[in-house]
Amino acid sequence: YGPAHAVRLVEGGVLQRLVGADEIQVNSLHQQGLDRLAADLTAEAVAPDGLIEAVSYRAGPQRASPRFLLGVQWHPEWRFRENPASLAIFRAFGQAARDRALRRAA
Repeated sequence: YGPAHAVRLVEGGVLQRLVGADEIQVNSLHQQGLDRLAADLTAEAVAPDGLIEAVSYRAGPQRASPRFLLGVQWHPEWRFRENPASLAIFRAFGQAARDRALRRAA
C-alpha cells in the first residue's frame, strides 16, 4: 500500500484546490482504468501514462443542489493521518456531509 507513483492534478480542479498541490504521490493498486468519462464527470488527476486517476462531478445547469462527488483510483484511507492530500479529501467530504445535513434541516 505504499506510494506507487505520482499523479498530476488538473489545474483549477476540485482536487487541486482541496490539496493545494499540482502533483501528489498515490498508493495505486488498481488493474483497471477509465476509458471514457460520463457527461457529468470531469478528470481531476492523471497518471504519467495518461490514465485518469480521479474524477469529480460537474453539476450542469439542471442541477439545483450542489453535490460532493470525488472518485479516486487509489486508497486515501490508508495511513490517512500521515498524508495531507488524504486528510484534505476526508475533511472536504465531512464538510460536504455537514452542509447537506444543514440544508435538509432548514
